[in-house]
Amino acid sequence: MTKKYFTVCILLLAALLPLCADNQVVSSLAVQSLDSSSQQSGLTASWQSYTQQLGLTGQVQIELDYLQEVRTLSARGSIEYPVTVGDVYTLNYIYNNSTVSVPVEISHPAEVAIANIGTFDRTGKTFAQFKDEIESAVRARYPYSNPNLSITSTGAFTVHVSGMVSSSGNVSAWGLTRLSDMAYYATDNASSRDVTVISADGTSRHYDLYAARRASDPAQDPLLKSSDRVIFNQRGVTVLVSGSVMRSGTYQLTPKDCNLTALIDEYCLGLDRAADVRRITVTRYENGSYTENLVSYGDDFELLDGDVITVLSADMPVGSVTLTGALQSSDSASSSHTVQGQVSAQYFYRFVIGQTVGDMLIDMAPYFTASSDLDGCYLTRDGKSYAISFRDVLYGNDPAGDMVLQNGDRFTIPFSNQVVNVNGAVNSPGTYGYVPGKDVSYYVNLAGGLTESARGIDKYRLYNSYGERLDDNTPITAETTIEMEISTFERDLGITVTVVSLVASIVALVAAIVDFPN
Repeated sequence: MTKKYFTVCILLLAALLPLCADNQVVSSLAVQSLDSSSQQSGLTASWQSYTQQLGLTGQVQIELDYLQEVRTLSARGSIEYPVTVGDVYTLNYIYNNSTVSVPVEISHPAEVAIANIGTFDRTGKTFAQFKDEIESAVRARYPYSNPNLSITSTGAFTVHVSGMVSSSGNVSAWGLTRLSDMAYYATDNASSRDVTVISADGTSRHYDLYAARRASDPAQDPLLKSSDRVIFNQRGVTVLVSGSVMRSGTYQLTPKDCNLTALIDEYCLGLDRAADVRRITVTRYENGSYTENLVSYGDDFELLDGDVITVLSADMPVGSVTLTGALQSSDSASSSHTVQGQVSAQYFYRFVIGQTVGDMLIDMAPYFTASSDLDGCYLTRDGKSYAISFRDVLYGNDPAGDMVLQNGDRFTIPFSNQVVNVNGAVNSPGTYGYVPGKDVSYYVNLAGGLTESARGIDKYRLYNSYGERLDDNTPITAETTIEMEISTFERDLGITVTVVSLVASIVALVAAIVDFPN
C-alpha cells in the first residue's frame, strides 16, 4: 500500500510541476544569423538606462576653474540666466572723463545696493532684466556715461535630491541648472514622467521630463532655484520596443498610453516601411512564467510593465513555437544530473519559416533529460493533438521530422516515471525504482525473489508503458513491466487437484442421497 501511495504522489508531482515551469528562449542558428544582421541594421534594442531614455549623454568632468569660465560665458549669452546668489558683476561707466568700475555682489538679501546709483530689487529677475534696470538708472543719473553691467563670475547654490536616487542629499547647482541635469542622480527605477519639485516656499509642482526632452516641451524642464527639493518618484509601466519602428528604445508610459497603438504612434513615431503589421510579438513575465503573444498593429492590446515588443519586418520570416515539460532548465545546464520531477521548463523556440520538427529537435537535444519521455511527446496545433516520438525523429525513423513548423505550435514532453513494475511469480510484487543498466535478476531480488511456483529466473515477459510485449533481450528501461512466469505444471496440477476434489465431493454427495432411507 505504501509503494502504491508513493507512486501516485510521484505521478501527481510530475503533473503539477509544469504549472511552475521556468521559461527560456532558444533560437535556431538561422534565427541567430538573422538577429546578427538585425543588430547591425539597428532592428534590435536593449533596455536603456534612465538618462538614455531621456537622450542625455554622460556627464563630463572638467576642472573647476575652467567650469567657472564656461559658466560665466554661458550666463552672458543667455537671456534666461537668473540673478543668482553668489554672482559677481562689474558695473563700468564714464564719469568726468574717467571710467568708473563698481563691483556688484549678489548676496542673500533681495535688495542690491550700488554706490552712487541706488538700491535695486533682484527678486525673480533675469540678468538681462537686471542689467537693463541698472544701466537705465546710471544713464538717468549720469547722461552720456555709457554704462555696462557684465558678469564677472557666477554664483552657486544647493538643491536637495531624494526618492529613487542612488543617494539622497544636497547637490551643487547654478543659475542655468535645469531639472533634467538632476537626472544623473536618478536610478533606472525612477519615473521620468512624474518628477516633483518643491520650492523654498513649499509650493509643489510635477514635471514630465520625457515630454521636456523627447517632445520638446521646455515648460517641463524648469530652471532650479536655491533650496529647491527634487523628488524622483517611482516609475510606472516601462516597456522595450525594437524592430521595424521609426524610433526603438525603452519607454515609460502614462496610464492613458498603455496600449500597443499609442506606443507605436506616439512614442515610436510609427512603423517603418518594412514592418509587417500582422506580426508584432509581445513577450511578458506574468504569474510566474513568460508568455509570448502575437498581435497586429491596431489591436487594442493592453501593455504591462516589463513587456518586450518586437515589430517584425516583412522580409524577416521568423516564428515561434513552445516546448513544455521534462526539459533541462538553461539555468542549470551545467548540472551533470537531473532528479526526476525537479526540473520542468518551458521554452520559446524561434525558427525561420520553413524549418522542420527535425531541425528543432537538433537544436533542443541538449535540453532533454533522463526524465524526458521522448516516445510519449505530442504536438498541439489548431486545437488538435498529434503523437510524435522525438526519439524516432532524432534517429531518422519518423517522417514527422519533416513536418514544417507553424507559428504557435505547442510541443509537450511528458515526464517518464523512473520506476520498474515487477509482478507474477515473485514474493513481493510491486513498483521499484529504476536503476540504469540493471537486469531482470536485480529487480526480482528487490521484489523478494522468486516464489516456489516460478518457472525460473530466465522465464519472464517484458512489456513497455503502453502494454506492448517486448523482446526478452530488450534492456530494462524506466516504466518497463517484468512479469515472471508461473510454472505450468504446478498451475495445471493445482487445477487438476481442484477438479478431482470437486468431483469427489459431488460423488460423495450423490452416494449419500442414494443411501438415504426412504
